[in-house]
Amino acid sequence: MRSATQRIEPPPPKAWRTARLALARCLAIAACGLIWLSAAVVVAEAPAVAAPGLALPTPLTALAAEAPTEKPSPVVVEASLEPLDATFGAKVELVVRLRYPPDVRTFFPGRPDLKPLLALPADPGRSERVERDGVVHETLRIPALVARTGLLRTPRIEVPWHRASPSGAASESGTAVVPQLSLTVRSGLGDELEPAPAPLPTPLPLVEDNTPLRVALLVLAMMIVGGALTFVALRVLRDRFRSREPEPVIPPHVLAFGRLEALQRSGRLERDEPRLLYGELSEILRAYLGGRYRMLALDMTSTELLEALQGRDLGGLTLSEFSEFTAEGDLVKFARLPLTPDELTARLGWVRRVIERTMQTPEELERQRTLQIARLARQRRLRVQVMAPAQLRVAAFAIDAALGAACCALIAWLAIDTDRRGLFDAAYGLMLVWMALRDVLGDGSPGKTWLGLRIAEWDPNGEVDPDAQLQDDFAARAASQGARTATVGQRIQRNALLLLPGAGLVAEALTMFRMPELRRIGDLWACTRVIDGRFGLRRRPMTWLPSVLLGAAALALLALPLLVGGRPQ
Repeated sequence: MRSATQRIEPPPPKAWRTARLALARCLAIAACGLIWLSAAVVVAEAPAVAAPGLALPTPLTALAAEAPTEKPSPVVVEASLEPLDATFGAKVELVVRLRYPPDVRTFFPGRPDLKPLLALPADPGRSERVERDGVVHETLRIPALVARTGLLRTPRIEVPWHRASPSGAASESGTAVVPQLSLTVRSGLGDELEPAPAPLPTPLPLVEDNTPLRVALLVLAMMIVGGALTFVALRVLRDRFRSREPEPVIPPHVLAFGRLEALQRSGRLERDEPRLLYGELSEILRAYLGGRYRMLALDMTSTELLEALQGRDLGGLTLSEFSEFTAEGDLVKFARLPLTPDELTARLGWVRRVIERTMQTPEELERQRTLQIARLARQRRLRVQVMAPAQLRVAAFAIDAALGAACCALIAWLAIDTDRRGLFDAAYGLMLVWMALRDVLGDGSPGKTWLGLRIAEWDPNGEVDPDAQLQDDFAARAASQGARTATVGQRIQRNALLLLPGAGLVAEALTMFRMPELRRIGDLWACTRVIDGRFGLRRRPMTWLPSVLLGAAALALLALPLLVGGRPQ
């Protein structure tokens, strides 16, 4: 028998029981932790309910109440690629579906970035927009070309939007985002395990918009057409200028005889008032005497006319006869002295006899015509001397073109850096406007002002007295200093043809070098000319080298942005 005081030892626990107990404890601890975490999340997310007698909200609920909530976007975006499984070189479409209220305006990019997909410039895609149940549904399909293999991801595309207020202003704005899309691209092999070339897909033309080449070809075509038309017109105009001679001056006695015959055949001597008929006879006589003796007889009084006729060869007539005619005319016109038709016919015959006895002989008329031709030739010689030579005019034009080209190039480079296509096009448009309006201020453009040239009105009779006994150089200098400055309207009009790119410049250059007196089309149209304001004061003549260098620099400045930077897309 065992002793009553002997201790009985429990059997040792098995290993699997120990492991099970440890696992149970871990699960209990994890369950408690999950319960506490779930309770904290529920308390934090649940809205606070105000009730009397309740304690202050927990810190989690306070933080949730203070956190701002983001307002949902009114634009819903859905996007997909069709098809999702494409081969190398195939054409896919990015399909974007937008849903938004009618008062919202969206601005989807015209040329979104689809890299690594290749956009197709020749196919901008299409869009559809319908409104159903007060919601606008807009679908955009943008084609692209697969140019890589493997798994491709398109970039996120931002779509700005704004909500228009009843007044038309933007009351709320934001940005919706087209998410990234994935596309699996297989190679063009027929079998991936046993590589073999598969049939090539239908080739797609890749069209590149070469704007500099298109602009250059267009300007060149306009220059060729404009030059051809100008050359034909110059042939006609030069023939006219060569055959043009001074129009013969009608002798004053021929004009007087014609007016007397018309008055006698009209029958007015019998029916019109004597004062009217006598006044017309006096006007015919005064006009003849003024043309015959070169005096302003129509503006003279009777006494001044008699004094001017003293010492003249009157063909046997006396001054007393002229005095009686003028005195009787004053009585008839102002005192209404009555005259019969026979008396009026006698006065008409006396005026005819005065003209017959004092009219010029054929030899005198020929001598007068010779003097007139010589006077016109001297006036033309003075005008040619005053006009600016071709070297000075081309140099002034080259200076203006270089200044305009420098400003145009700066604006074009700014447009390229900021990717603004409208600003790029406006830069070259401003160049044309500058060439047309460069002569508005002062004596002319900056080039003309620097070289001392002036734009003056065209006066075919010259600005100096052709009968003055002066040397031609001094007369030309006086004509240059006394020329009237052209108006603003004439300056704009003479450069209007330069608004035609290329063609206007060719036409103006051809006419300036081939027309008489270096007047181009604009000068002929606006009745202007370019004169040398420093005539006779220049130490050496102008050469062509500065003009050529400045012209080449202007062309280089205009072409550099097109050739290097290119037109922004």
